Amino acid sequence: MARVKGFILTNSSSDSRGSAELRYYGRGEDGPFKIVISDPRPVFFVEQEQALSPLPGLFDRNIALKTFDSKPVKALYFNSLDHYYKARRELHAKGITTYESDVWPADRYLMERFIHTGVEITGDMHREGLLTVWNNPKLSPAEYNPALKWLSIDIETGQHRELYSIALHGTYGDTGYKKVFIVDEHRQMEQTSGIIPEPSEKKLLTDFITEVKEYDPDLVIGWHVIGFDLAFLERKCVSLSIPFSIGRSSKPVKIAERSRGLFDADIEGRIVIDGPQTLRMAFFTYDDYTLETVAQAVLNRGKDIRPDADKVAEINRRFREDKKALAVYNLEDAVLVTEIYKATGIIKQLKTRSLITGLAMDRVGMSVAAFDFFMLPAMHRNGYVAPEVKDIIPGKHAAGGLVFTSIPKLYPHVVVLDFKSLYPTIMRTFFIDPLSRLESAVDPVETPAGITFSRTRHILPAYLEELMGKRSRAKKEHDKNLSQAVKILMNSFYGVMGTTGCRFYHPDLPTAITGTGQWVLRTTSEYLKSSGYNVLYGDTDSVFILLKQEEHRDPNGAGAELAERVNNFMTEKLLKEYRVESRLEIEFEKHYRKFFLPSMRSSTEGARKRYAGLLDDDTIEFKGLEAVRSDWTELARQFQKELFHRFFHGQELRNWISAFVSDLKSGSKDNLLVYKKRIRRSQEKYVKTTPPQIKAVRLLDPEGKMHLKEISYIMTTRGPVPVQMNPDEIDYQHYIDKQLKPLADGILFTMNDSFDEIISGKQLDLFS
Repeated sequence: MARVKGFILTNSSSDSRGSAELRYYGRGEDGPFKIVISDPRPVFFVEQEQALSPLPGLFDRNIALKTFDSKPVKALYFNSLDHYYKARRELHAKGITTYESDVWPADRYLMERFIHTGVEITGDMHREGLLTVWNNPKLSPAEYNPALKWLSIDIETGQHRELYSIALHGTYGDTGYKKVFIVDEHRQMEQTSGIIPEPSEKKLLTDFITEVKEYDPDLVIGWHVIGFDLAFLERKCVSLSIPFSIGRSSKPVKIAERSRGLFDADIEGRIVIDGPQTLRMAFFTYDDYTLETVAQAVLNRGKDIRPDADKVAEINRRFREDKKALAVYNLEDAVLVTEIYKATGIIKQLKTRSLITGLAMDRVGMSVAAFDFFMLPAMHRNGYVAPEVKDIIPGKHAAGGLVFTSIPKLYPHVVVLDFKSLYPTIMRTFFIDPLSRLESAVDPVETPAGITFSRTRHILPAYLEELMGKRSRAKKEHDKNLSQAVKILMNSFYGVMGTTGCRFYHPDLPTAITGTGQWVLRTTSEYLKSSGYNVLYGDTDSVFILLKQEEHRDPNGAGAELAERVNNFMTEKLLKEYRVESRLEIEFEKHYRKFFLPSMRSSTEGARKRYAGLLDDDTIEFKGLEAVRSDWTELARQFQKELFHRFFHGQELRNWISAFVSDLKSGSKDNLLVYKKRIRRSQEKYVKTTPPQIKAVRLLDPEGKMHLKEISYIMTTRGPVPVQMNPDEIDYQHYIDKQLKPLADGILFTMNDSFDEIISGKQLDLFS
């Protein structure tokens, strides 16, 4: 009998010899492992009163659980997955409602044992090649966070779908691993320790597959590695009759497009982490998500072939004339990916989120699945089974967060108070969760939104308290990955309970949360106004307050004192009016020496979710303005940043604006004129209207074969032209009218001036 700790990477299920079988692969204290659970009896539920005709492989029994409508249920257990899925189809065809038949058996086995990805394995084991195999061991929750073995993969291809080379870069411990397999039919190269010439594509692929299995990584990483590299290799293997099996079993790789540009790869025993889609989902922001752009931003270096070169032509030239140079280029791309992952800490973040949520590392962004993993077993232990997602009935949409604004102008000395984790603390204060809604008659408490929940029958408030404690400890210990993982999970709960894609959805849940949030912000604003303050702006969980003249000497102290006063006020009010202990906590967040609230476009009202402020350290923060938006040009961003710097510091604007426009017309700012846009739909779907980025795509890819995800273009007098086509005849007037003028006028109105007046050389008569 042995006992080890492990980290689960993947799970799967299938039938074996007529019975269901669950398989879990991962890395443990003694290396990679495989767990096999035989005959787990997959289960779902129907109402007890429901008469069933005989179903093959079924064992059923009444249990002490009920539906959300309080109808008792019975559990249906099956010998095999084949029987399970056939029974589900048959019952649905007859109009019989099933409960939780959409829960994957391999997930249910872990969640019902409260096992996340950290597991303790106890039982008998044996070796099969590189794996330790456990048959039907006892599994229990454990804290285990191992170092994982990565392998970065990158391929180079020809214009006619030829496979040129495959580069591999791995790091495990302190050992670097680098190899490039490259087609060399005419024996131009000699084999070196890192470059392996291959006589054919077929030999290259078979050697690559063998190499991956021998290196045995836990994680496969890359840049568009699923949608391009692995998808290309899968097609190539099919065409050459080679099994594309690079996992820890003989199961072939399966690739699926979840939505446009987002791909999943199923490689049994290994997780695939794709750079662009993973960094986006983990809230990393770059001008675009090309490898060159992200490498320059993160590593201050880029690819071996410069972005302004004809990349395709150079790759083809190297393959024909200098295969070693192509191998170097190919390998450098793989190395860049590894170094980006290390520098961003993305793997540590994903692993931490996996340990918190119970989801595999490539699924941690699936917030509904994470909520299921926690809530389903807890609901079972409180006597309920949950409906299936297909049976959820949409209700009225909940209102969003409250936003209010003031007169657009420049304000001195503004402090920002922010409610810490507002929606989670509202859930804790008023006991809002799916169980307390069902049990609202038991010791009820009414929210300011007029919806009632149970004070004593709930699940989520205690879990949120546990998570907040973890986050506080993580901050004290400077564990940014744990802190971020907990924050993301907590903040997802409101959205999850408000989507019909969640089995626990009910319109009362999001309505109670956002309605109470609006009440909190409104009540806070009214209290501050009653204390003589001008509340300039409010957005969901924050208020922006104009300090009084006497507070200008110590604005940070004044902000901290205001936060304490608001907390005391809310604590007393909630206890008196709702008989609840306040979990709300407002904090002094920052002080703006100067705060500018712009007007709404074509309006004299203050804008919403758009402002700029000068902080104490002389940096300028932009919210919603063009300086922080990737869909505007670098010209606009630089113009607006310098514009605000001069504006906040009282520097001259008229001559500077005129000179900036003159420089633009002279061509000295041509390197700042590129628009970068993501392509969210295929170009053929644009029929009635054609936005500029699609016009550019059609010039670059008229037949729609490149499946571009991003496009960079410049506006010319002929319209938008891709940068790859070296556009000339730049339409400078477009940039003046569409990029500079709206930004300048957004400030100049405060000075009774305008962009047109400056450019035309006229000065307004300020005394007329």
